[in-house]
Amino acid sequence: MTILASLLLPMALSLAAYVAAKRSPYIAGYISAAALLPLLAISSAVAFGGGTVAEGAMDGFNLLSFKVTPFNGVFLLTVALVGVFVALYSPPYMEHRGHELGRDTSIFYLTYGFFLGGLAGAFAAANLITVYIFIEVALVASLFQILYYGYGDRVRISVMYLVWSHVGALLMLAGFLLLYLRGVYYVPLLSGVAPGVDQAAFLLILVGSLIKMAALGVHMWLPYVHAEAPTPLSALLSPVLVGVGGYIIAAVGMYLVPPGWERWVVYYALATAVYGGLMAYLQKDLKRLFAYSTVSQMGYMLLGVSLKNAYGYTAVALLYLSHGLGKAVLFMTAGYLIMHLHTRDLEKMGGLYGWRPELAGASVVGFLNLAGVLTIGMISEILLTVAYASYFRSNYVYYIPYALMLVVTGVYAFNTTRLVFFGPHRYEGKGPIDIALASITAVAFISVLFLLPPFSSALADNIYNTARELGLWR
Repeated sequence: MTILASLLLPMALSLAAYVAAKRSPYIAGYISAAALLPLLAISSAVAFGGGTVAEGAMDGFNLLSFKVTPFNGVFLLTVALVGVFVALYSPPYMEHRGHELGRDTSIFYLTYGFFLGGLAGAFAAANLITVYIFIEVALVASLFQILYYGYGDRVRISVMYLVWSHVGALLMLAGFLLLYLRGVYYVPLLSGVAPGVDQAAFLLILVGSLIKMAALGVHMWLPYVHAEAPTPLSALLSPVLVGVGGYIIAAVGMYLVPPGWERWVVYYALATAVYGGLMAYLQKDLKRLFAYSTVSQMGYMLLGVSLKNAYGYTAVALLYLSHGLGKAVLFMTAGYLIMHLHTRDLEKMGGLYGWRPELAGASVVGFLNLAGVLTIGMISEILLTVAYASYFRSNYVYYIPYALMLVVTGVYAFNTTRLVFFGPHRYEGKGPIDIALASITAVAFISVLFLLPPFSSALADNIYNTARELGLWR
């Protein structure tokens, strides 16, 4: 039961981290990071090496069946990799936040392993009900983090998060139960069994997943939650948590979609991406800017899923990875600025390149991931473009909104870089070099490293070959 053990270990060691945090958040952070290493090893072996790891027969009502393929393995890799570095980043931030609130950080570390274990379980579980259970574990764990360590009106934000997230999860569960009534108990992408068209189940799973993704029209909760959550959690909410919705659509929803309906999802995805990018450009609060950026990036992910071809599915997995790494860098950067400059207001920033050049360089790389330039994000965006062209072919009018989506992303990304790190210097001295800064730069470096062969070629080839075998387009 290697997969199950790797999912439960972070939860089990959360108890040790809870005790350790009462003495030192640094020890708690190291325990939380180490607990994710087995999951990182399994997901890396599958994502880069190919092959499949499975446990438990997909027969009857077996709730303890798990399967890791290169497709969902990349999602697991993102959860584990980002989780390790956010755990290492968190001690100075949580120490700072704990002093502000007058409480220790033990609840954060108690819930951290449950949050990451729950997210990873949602990607690795083969039984539909088990997927839902793991999603709920992650939801409850993250809820306590916002309630104890958030900003602003933490209670109101926590209730908003609870309501929206539960509505999305329960709609997904209703769709799963409809499939159960038809004798479909397992995630089609992992079981290899296509259940066929089901309009009601598709709509329930689609709408529930769109709420989890914070797509256009059901995105209202995300800017509030991202802006007011403690920054280590913000770095994991986007896209590690919200991307679960995209995975569910890819792994379940697109096996149920009635013919022709995916075209409307394509249009909706483009609208979500453009809207999120425009709203990001208008923000003055750095964390709210990153939140709307997540809305835009979820539009990218939804677009890749709805194109219903192997290139699109490959792009989706790599988008999740690139966005996870890039947004982790950016949210951790925001936390670093909150700790040491006590602001997240863009109008109070400027010239920070001289204050901490390493931070500026890492942040530029974070934005490059979103824009699809010189990082693993470039591979995902190239594949998304190929998938889009394969879908629309010579209908060139449809290339206009796609180009607009790319332009809007580039504009808000590089405009934010200009406002924060260049222009007149507003702060004297230098920011400290600590484990938080080291974690930020390490994640940025990894996102560039993954662009290079053999990393990018292994990831893309393994995911593409897996997608070709799904049987979704036959």
